[in-house]
Amino acid sequence: MPANLATPLAFDASIVATLACPACHGDLRSEEARLVCASCHRAYPIVDGIPALIVERAEAASSKND
Repeated sequence: MPANLATPLAFDASIVATLACPACHGDLRSEEARLVCASCHRAYPIVDGIPALIVERAEAASSKND
């Protein structure tokens, strides 16, 4: 058991490559406190160090052209 449970959890960015967008199965990239899909551009929040990969919680796709 960890000695200090009060330490906030940090998201391990090395696992991003193993995750996929639940909406379109596209690749995700880490951007600030969220994961952004390279295909559909939905942004999923990272809450307490855990990515919330729930389509209904994602921010709408951006209108940026890649």
